[in-house]
Amino acid sequence: MFNRNSLVAALSAVGMLSLSGAALAQQVVVSGGATLPQPLYQDEINSFPASTFKAYVGKGSGAGKTAFLTNSAVGFDSTGVVHWIGSDSILTQTQINDYLTTGLGKIGNTSGHGPLVQIPSVGTPVTISYKGPAAGVTLNKAQLCGVLSGKYTKWSDVGVSSGSAPDAFTVIYRSDSSGTTELLTRHLQAVCGTDANVAFSGKSTFAQEFPGNTPPANFLAAAGSGGVATAISAQASAITYLSPDPSFTVALEQASLINKNNSVAYAPTSANVSTALGSAAALPPATGVVQRDPAGANWTDTNNQANPFNWVRSTVNPGSGYPIVGYTNFVFSQCYTDAAVATAIKNFLTTHYSTANSTVGGSNPGKIDQHKLVPLTPANRTRVLAAFINGTTANLNINNATVCGSYAGRG
Repeated sequence: MFNRNSLVAALSAVGMLSLSGAALAQQVVVSGGATLPQPLYQDEINSFPASTFKAYVGKGSGAGKTAFLTNSAVGFDSTGVVHWIGSDSILTQTQINDYLTTGLGKIGNTSGHGPLVQIPSVGTPVTISYKGPAAGVTLNKAQLCGVLSGKYTKWSDVGVSSGSAPDAFTVIYRSDSSGTTELLTRHLQAVCGTDANVAFSGKSTFAQEFPGNTPPANFLAAAGSGGVATAISAQASAITYLSPDPSFTVALEQASLINKNNSVAYAPTSANVSTALGSAAALPPATGVVQRDPAGANWTDTNNQANPFNWVRSTVNPGSGYPIVGYTNFVFSQCYTDAAVATAIKNFLTTHYSTANSTVGGSNPGKIDQHKLVPLTPANRTRVLAAFINGTTANLNINNATVCGSYAGRG
């Protein structure tokens, strides 16, 4: 016999299951991009329930920026929404302006995702890692420029004994669009002159620095930090540029570099990276300008808190400290359609910038130090958390009701 109440109850149950499944699917946060910080981010993600975050997918900073700006997870071998990315390559002012005006941000349009956020995650050196010579290697800027431009092809060219390894070395470089490459080439652009065979121009794709996009014959391409580590492991004598994470460098040695500004040799240690990053400009102050519209007055004011370009300060040629340094960064939306996603991202960032996570040295180093990366200073961590997690009168925080009530948000 037909029982209307039973049918209604069954349909309600099915509906609840469907809603529950949809909500659960939306709660799985998708991220990826730069490979330099990938082991750190995955380590941090692993401390959350598996239903909260998908694994971080390392594909390079270039692929990460494309994935975020187009909100397409295809570049992460997936489908659906891209919630946040990691990138050592900063979003340019043009990329930011385009996203907010003609792109998915759609400032002033209720159907848009709303503002994006770009903030420094951790400081990092770009290590010059090598295999072959048994003794330590120290390079001055002329030697570094010569090696990475193909001017020098043997250890003896730079006054280094290769020992039992071949004197001729292979240079391993990133084949993909890479923020690690960009940090390196921007430094080389700033310091190299006639001591290099090419005029470096700060590109994120290393091969593009050479005529015909073709590096010298002793150069070998590899994709991602993991690919570089694998490629150099197969060589008897080689040199490369690489993330400092032990996941990639455990079998390699790291060269010390002589800072051309004070003629002091520095290893890529946390202390030496912190010294170099200390010359970067301060983050926008809490009393700074708040201009959200790229067409508005004061948009390019360096203290405009609402311009994402201002939150990553460049240090391409520091006066002291290890000379090849920079930040790897987070890029995410300010507004999300799913409150659970917004909460998960805020919890992740709160943990990432925590004191426990940022402890350097001692008997209980934080995750950042364990991965040989460098936490932001306490003042900068406090500033970032206040602006984007806890919220200030600037209304920059994730899912801020005043700002995000005007946008559909990133779904």
